[in-house]
Amino acid sequence: MGYLLTRRKALRQSVASLAGIAGAALLTACGGTSTGVTASSATSAPVTSGAANASATVSTGSASSAAATVTASTGAASLSATTSVASSTSALVSPSSSAAGGAIAKGVTLTYISPDSPGRFDVERAIFADFATDNPGISVENVSGSASWTNVQEKFKASIAGGQPINLTQNGWGYWFDVQSALMEFSTYMARDKMDPQKVFVPLAVDYFTQDGKLWAMPVVGISVDALAYNQDLLDAAGLSYPPADPEDASWTMDRFLEYAQKLTKPDQLQFGFGGGLGGDDTGGMERPTYFGQWPWDDKSHRLQMDQPKAVQGLQFFKDLRDRYKVQPDANQKKSIGAKGDIFISGKIGMQVIYGYIPKLTFRWAIVPLPHASGKNISGRQYAQALQATKTPLSEQTWTLLKWLSVPAHAARFPLTAHYAVSPVIGASDLAISTYKEQIGVDPTAFAQMTERSDPQVQERYPGWNKVQDWLGKNFPLFDQGKLTAADYGKAVTDYIDANLLQPS
Repeated sequence: MGYLLTRRKALRQSVASLAGIAGAALLTACGGTSTGVTASSATSAPVTSGAANASATVSTGSASSAAATVTASTGAASLSATTSVASSTSALVSPSSSAAGGAIAKGVTLTYISPDSPGRFDVERAIFADFATDNPGISVENVSGSASWTNVQEKFKASIAGGQPINLTQNGWGYWFDVQSALMEFSTYMARDKMDPQKVFVPLAVDYFTQDGKLWAMPVVGISVDALAYNQDLLDAAGLSYPPADPEDASWTMDRFLEYAQKLTKPDQLQFGFGGGLGGDDTGGMERPTYFGQWPWDDKSHRLQMDQPKAVQGLQFFKDLRDRYKVQPDANQKKSIGAKGDIFISGKIGMQVIYGYIPKLTFRWAIVPLPHASGKNISGRQYAQALQATKTPLSEQTWTLLKWLSVPAHAARFPLTAHYAVSPVIGASDLAISTYKEQIGVDPTAFAQMTERSDPQVQERYPGWNKVQDWLGKNFPLFDQGKLTAADYGKAVTDYIDANLLQPS
């Protein structure tokens, strides 16, 4: 059994283990091994032995004093404590001094935090074990105890505020300004080692994490991007042809999508044309305008576009799917269907927007590009998941790991840790796609096609995004419940974000 992943919400649920489905198959396909790899407990602070470690395995209970995990009591104060990060990191090594340094010390352990998931950890540990084999004396330890992106963010920021920063985290929330003073920036390292970011990573990934000419993350994890899954058995039964595989096929319009959804809906049989999912991050309805040719944010003018006609049309369209056309199940119908995880896996849903799968389903299904209203297809959103690192006495070893992960053969393995099929590392996606296809049994090429078109959601990197999310959480339901029109909500959200997004929270 598997689940769809979202970079902010999905791992609030437990994720099915990859040990049987993905673990063995992925490790066989990629040459990984999990021998000697375990995770530390988040309730204790590991301590690194000062002696050289010749075994170079991913060990348990070892981390440098500057990279120790924080205790559970530290985590509660994390977000409020981050305003004092600068004063808490005076003893840390700056990127410039670290990059200029000499020999790398051996016998050290880097700490790394990402959401707990048996499948995620299995693949990560295998990757880190191979890194340790290639780099004797540097090991990587998974810090456990974080069930969601919120937990990861809190523990990471608490470690910084407490003066014992975790070395690396997977950034699944976007913004980083509140801890930027504690982070490594990688432009210095890449310039020193003659690496051009534009030749290592896809351009959108570089752009997202670049501020004032400095690169604040290494996008090596994978690209979370939306595409459309459809149930071939249900389409066959309804006499419908399969949606086109060409993202620019002008016939695959929103009107045709609605027509399909209506013909596939049989509420008396608990069968519905659309599952209601809108992808990886529809915060505040931000994905909906993209289906009608309007990205929500203009990064050149620094202005939201949710009050524009196409944006309003997108907001109304997806509300009508549920409330007017009733082509997606309501809460009670979902309960009756009884699917765990994404409702598409029930076999009762004709079409669903997805962004990462791991199950082998019991029915025939496929993945195609998203529908679009007219013109160029820019539907959906994408996010190049990245690793960020703290400035510590182990910054040079941290860079050694990140540089190793930037090699396409290594980077190709990382997307499956998050159930993605596309890598932000140039030259790595072909292997990632083939591994996904081998494991899941469907062709994920549509994900790669949509990375060339979808909204990068760069508004989420700005300092006011945390405050904006709170506002969206309170005000989007007013539209969703019919208390605000699409036009009124579009204007309100545009006015609020324009006034607050660029301001520190």
